[in-house]
Amino acid sequence: MKKGKKVVKAAPLDFSLIENEESFGKVIKYKRTHLGLSIARTSSLCGISDKTLQKLENGDVGVRLSTALKVSNLLGIKLKFEV
Repeated sequence: MKKGKKVVKAAPLDFSLIENEESFGKVIKYKRTHLGLSIARTSSLCGISDKTLQKLENGDVGVRLSTALKVSNLLGIKLKFEV
């Protein structure tokens, strides 16, 4: 069995307000790393490429909302919208 890289946990975050793509990406990375999931494993479970997950975690604006929601759901992140 091939051994992958060790997953390093992301630093704690303030989850009270997500203001942009970058802060949303940080939440995704935080949750993924605290679950001990690699980028490769997470992207495989979501049916997306590693590159797409990396773009999402880096706050790139080119990631589809449906993809962001799929990843959030897989990681157990609950989103709440207020109007």
